[in-house]
Amino acid sequence: MTKHLEQYPKEDHGIFKKDIDPDVYLISDSLINNGYQAFVVGGCIRDILLGKAPKDFDIATDASPSEICKLFKHAKIIGRRFKIVHVYVSEKKYFEVSTFRSDVKNKINQKKFKKVKGMIKRDNIYGSISQDAFRRDFTINSLYLDLDSQILHDYVNGLNDINQKKLRLIKKPSISYQEDPVRMLRAVRFESKLNLKLTKECKEAILKMSHMINDVSPYRLFDEILKIMHSGSGVDGYKKLRELDLLKYLFPFTNKILLNNEIYNDFIIAAIKNTDSRINDGLHVNPSFIYAVFLWPYFQELEENFSNSKTMDELFKKVIHDQSKFIAIPDFFQSTIFSIWSLQSSFLNLSKRNASYLTGFSKFRAAYDFFYIRSLINDDLKRFADHWYEIQKNVVNKKRDKGRNFNDRRNKRKY
Repeated sequence: MTKHLEQYPKEDHGIFKKDIDPDVYLISDSLINNGYQAFVVGGCIRDILLGKAPKDFDIATDASPSEICKLFKHAKIIGRRFKIVHVYVSEKKYFEVSTFRSDVKNKINQKKFKKVKGMIKRDNIYGSISQDAFRRDFTINSLYLDLDSQILHDYVNGLNDINQKKLRLIKKPSISYQEDPVRMLRAVRFESKLNLKLTKECKEAILKMSHMINDVSPYRLFDEILKIMHSGSGVDGYKKLRELDLLKYLFPFTNKILLNNEIYNDFIIAAIKNTDSRINDGLHVNPSFIYAVFLWPYFQELEENFSNSKTMDELFKKVIHDQSKFIAIPDFFQSTIFSIWSLQSSFLNLSKRNASYLTGFSKFRAAYDFFYIRSLINDDLKRFADHWYEIQKNVVNKKRDKGRNFNDRRNKRKY
């Protein structure tokens, strides 16, 4: 891609002061007043231009991490391979400030290129704003807003891509995905969440290189899958993972079962649709739930084949062990998955005693939601799900009434 800077005034890009968190201006002003450059960059600019509310704001500057820390009393350097700075404006609120990076060799810092499992590993060095723009992933994430002049700096035709709803990598796809295969998952997330269209070249490269996703740390993939599934557009994201041959490298055992049993595909879609609905309604979702869904087909297959010779605990451990070679699930989330699965058979018992017993579990609601979704694709479970719906509704009402009574007593004590 040829370097050609386009500068757009406020009248052309349409980002206004009200769109930016006021605290970002304070950080930017401090950097500029001390002789440094400061730009708001990345996803926040992209989201504003797409008419979405940004979750956070990132700042890029030519100041080094140590220089940034000298300017701000409450600043903390994080990261090993490349250091960034968290500048705190309150106890829990901070902004990420990073120094311009480069992918280009220079006389002062000779860049080293390494290949690890087929991936290109680059030792990060500092650079200019233009170099920083070209080392990013997608054009839509490489727009820089100067808060002082209100001018938007665009080196990669990103603004035009946003206006055309186009998702395009800055570098040649074969190189970009090799540098970081996670970009294939980011492509899926951005395309589904932001309603963009991935270019033909970028899509074809994923189909050829999808196997490289297994070169990524299984722990990193755990988070990346959650980002897709908890984007509010998880169903579309899931379908794209299958379409682009990524699912078979992320959940190989489940994917193999899906090829021969579409009923599990219906189950997964129903579960993700439920998650999408909760997220879009602003409700809490349990991260363990989606992994309980994705691994359920494999667990069911093992249970059918080995239930007479192995305990549920043994089967569960095998599922987690086998899957961990591809996506590593932290222990805390494993325990929730086990609770959800282990309670499933209990929902077939409609006695009052069992109802009192089950509702006492902390993971009762998650387990019920799981059972309810199973009932959507299995008519034999529907009458049980309907029965438990009334029970869980009463549990929710009792908790709500208990909370109200507590607040009433507390308010009376105040006065």
